[in-house]
Amino acid sequence: MDDVAKHAGVSRALVSLVMRDSPRVSDHSRTKVLASANELGYRPNVWARNLASGQTNTIGVMLNDFNNPYFAELAYGVAESATENGMEVLFTSGWQREAGELAAIDTLLNHRPDGIVLGAARIADDLFFDIAAQVATVAVSNFSRPDSMDTVCNDEAFGADLVVEHLTSLGHTRIAHIDAGSSPGGPQRRRGFSHAMAARGLAPIVFEGDYNEQAAHDASVQLMSLKEPPSAIFAANDLAASGVIAHLRDTGVSVPGDVSVVGYDDTVLAGLGAISLTTVAQPMKLAGRRSTELLVERIGGRDVAKHELLRPELVVRSTTGPVAQ
Repeated sequence: MDDVAKHAGVSRALVSLVMRDSPRVSDHSRTKVLASANELGYRPNVWARNLASGQTNTIGVMLNDFNNPYFAELAYGVAESATENGMEVLFTSGWQREAGELAAIDTLLNHRPDGIVLGAARIADDLFFDIAAQVATVAVSNFSRPDSMDTVCNDEAFGADLVVEHLTSLGHTRIAHIDAGSSPGGPQRRRGFSHAMAARGLAPIVFEGDYNEQAAHDASVQLMSLKEPPSAIFAANDLAASGVIAHLRDTGVSVPGDVSVVGYDDTVLAGLGAISLTTVAQPMKLAGRRSTELLVERIGGRDVAKHELLRPELVVRSTTGPVAQ
């Protein structure tokens, strides 16, 4: 700013007012200062300004996996709301590994964000608490409801019940769930499925999987080798469902003629014509927006934790049909 002031023949204070878009500056002076700044290639030093103000107007976001389109909707919601609130966003990922997540979070903390959104992080609860003690934190798909941070979660039990209700209405009674193990949301989704089946007098079939194609593919191989294979498979998410469908079609099993398949998330993958997957739609864009709004409240001084539970919806497409006679 000293260089711009000297070049424009004005005071440093006037340059500072122009850079802060103060209404106290005349149009003539503003034009003169901006012309000098442009000629010199001046850019405001954001970090210096942040040091002076004590805030960075930045939100850090750690996403579980960039490869899963589920997180694109979450990221979009965060970024959209952040822009509306005059904040910038830094994105990173832990690539589904706790060590990777901790390294990514450490990188974000080094940039001194005003708040952090943790998207389906796999780290232990005590590490969540350590992070929340350092910076305002919102955890997506964390069901521990800690007092030190806010959470935004999907109602997994309700979503699983929607799946079971849909499949049983089509006549399916032998329904299997390929779960996501201990991954975020996995245990809640599995319990919701088991409860929904038991409530209808049916025996739940659960095989261990994960939120990816390969794990679900391997689990579907085991399922279809059972003496009495299921007539319907509820996969942990859309990526897992695509792995199930690939195995079934490769082995000559018709979807949904022989076996119905349901996913979870309603990512862009599910709506592709070649897949047309019946799935549970999570409001992830809304989850991203609410995460940012909760952070803004925390940064503004709210010190009481909020825990929000969002309701999913079932989207019926072409991978489910009546049970084969």
